[in-house]
Amino acid sequence: MHYRKRPQWMSPLLLASAAAFAQEPAKTAQAPPVTSAPADTVHPEDQPQTALPRETAIENPLGRTSGISGNAFGGYGELTFNAPANGPSVVDMRRFVLFFGHDFTEKLRFYSEVELEHAISSATDQGEVEVEQAYLDGLLSKKLNLRGGLILMPVGIVNVYHEPPSFNGVDRPDLDQFVIPSTWREAGVGIFGELAEGLRYQLYGVTGFNANRFSAESALREGHQEAQLAYGGDFGGVARLDYEPLLGTVFGFSAYAAMSGNTLRSTVGRVPVTLFEADARTRRGGFTARAQAAVLFIGEAAALDRAFETGTEEQKAALPVSSQARGAYLEVAYDLLRLLAPRESQSLTAFVRGEYVDTQADVPAGFDAKLEFRRYSAVAGVVYRPIPQIALKADYRRREFGAGPGFNEIATAITWLF
Repeated sequence: MHYRKRPQWMSPLLLASAAAFAQEPAKTAQAPPVTSAPADTVHPEDQPQTALPRETAIENPLGRTSGISGNAFGGYGELTFNAPANGPSVVDMRRFVLFFGHDFTEKLRFYSEVELEHAISSATDQGEVEVEQAYLDGLLSKKLNLRGGLILMPVGIVNVYHEPPSFNGVDRPDLDQFVIPSTWREAGVGIFGELAEGLRYQLYGVTGFNANRFSAESALREGHQEAQLAYGGDFGGVARLDYEPLLGTVFGFSAYAAMSGNTLRSTVGRVPVTLFEADARTRRGGFTARAQAAVLFIGEAAALDRAFETGTEEQKAALPVSSQARGAYLEVAYDLLRLLAPRESQSLTAFVRGEYVDTQADVPAGFDAKLEFRRYSAVAGVVYRPIPQIALKADYRRREFGAGPGFNEIATAITWLF
């Protein structure tokens, strides 16, 4: 049996967390966690956008001061229909997720998500059962709190706010699939809080990637380890700042850097990965907009590609891994029902989004870039929300590539969150 070394930074922080809460008295009453007002009583632009932790019905607001503790349960899901012009139409129970939370005390709490993808998981089916999140929070103060476990990486908008009713369009932006590998989670420990009004941060030490699975098509997407027997000696860090200068307008900045484990160290060594991301989103009346850009750097890509040339058949097919991947998108939307009933909880949002993603932006010398992985797309669609927790989606997408023919696609979805 092979054992991997535990990173040295984990033990002190975990011990400090235990000491900080050792004297916390146990609660005898078990009532449901305190939540904010129901989402359908106010419009989203009336609420702060930078809540940490995320203020869903299962999570407690950061500034909560009541002593109530208890259990909470919820979930989300999406049933999708995709009809690309260049292939067969597909109906898919893409995601079915249940989440569970528990307040041990006023300052100690647990949060988790378990996900089933594609309806069935078996040796002959494509479905998967995954633990998407499972972590403990220790609430010290508004400025400083502790978190440890399997956590979502705070990079970009959609990776954190990934529940289907929370974003427009049937499919997530390409940027959040091929540059930022959402839903991206890793084992880690760290701190979060609000430094000043509207200025919030997250900072975690986390496990790295598995470089054996990098590829030309999706860069490092298949290499995220998700706490599944992850390389324990290769780790790094992730940081994020969110700044909300005006209610409903948020600017976000993320950075990630880590070493990536692999079985090719005799020829490649450790593979460093860095990623920088910036995003902005605003909401005024019925108008919303969001923009995001990211750039990814993979060190030792040339050595990795040379090792892949004599590696497995999957690694040969994955060539060439680029030293850089990048992308951006801009989306604007308007709630058409605001013209007729400004204070109704239901909405009918029309949106357009333009995207660019290139996972072959800087291919090492001696290898030819696969330009079919330079992607351009335009999406237009509508989203009807009878209440904010349910979204019925329909959209049209045009895809173009750096090489090869483009195609059109129609998609619809039924999505929910509770």
